[in-house]
Amino acid sequence: MAAKKANSRKAGSGKRAVKPKARLVSRGVRVAVPVERVVVPKPKTEVITEKTYVTSEPVVEIRKPATLAQALTEPAAAVVKPETKVKRVRVKTRRAA
Repeated sequence: MAAKKANSRKAGSGKRAVKPKARLVSRGVRVAVPVERVVVPKPKTEVITEKTYVTSEPVVEIRKPATLAQALTEPAAAVVKPETKVKRVRVKTRRAA
């Protein structure tokens, strides 16, 4: 019976606020550490050049009638449509600043 009562409680009803534990901080004597020689790169500037090429080509499309009634009354028609293609070329070059 006691087990049923314990399980019937709400999930968050019996929780207490948890205090954060104190951290141990060691304060030691500072020791000079030898530093190896590091090569520092020179600053560089990246030049990004983007060119856009737009080409339009004519495309011939044959339009056929959709239904039998249209096919008997209207002939198929050839239509010229322009097709546009966009090509972007991106060039990255680096130079010393």
